Amino acid sequence: MTEFVSSSLGQTVGLALGLALFPVMIWPLLGLVQDVWQLPMVVQLRPKTGGAIVAATILAIFLVTGWLLGTGHAEGRLLLAAAFGARPALFLIRQVVWSQTPPAVRREAADIRNELALRLQERTVNPERGWPTFVFDVERARRRAAYEPPPI
Repeated sequence: MTEFVSSSLGQTVGLALGLALFPVMIWPLLGLVQDVWQLPMVVQLRPKTGGAIVAATILAIFLVTGWLLGTGHAEGRLLLAAAFGARPALFLIRQVVWSQTPPAVRREAADIRNELALRLQERTVNPERGWPTFVFDVERARRRAAYEPPPI
């Protein structure tokens, strides 16, 4: 085995494997930076849907890591489950909320997101497909529809 690792072919295979696995290694870090902060807000906006999906996703990853890595270090496995679970949990919540939202509210949420995107010089969204901040934009649309200006 050491002869293969020290050979040029072995080093090339190791480099190719490392480059192929790089997205898998960076994925939990992106989840920690981009997605973990959204979990409490999404659960607060959609407590039944969000709470159940987040709990199920993190529990599933926690059980799989326990099966693969052993039952020791529960705190580390829980942190690993939270890191790996944020991105799939938010994706599942977004899909469930998308399927429960009427098309008129989707269009209104897309209009709100596009107004904000134009103001912030970001990409606009298509109301026919979901986008990363869909749950928040649906809540903005709901609050905008319920808003009544104060009497003068």
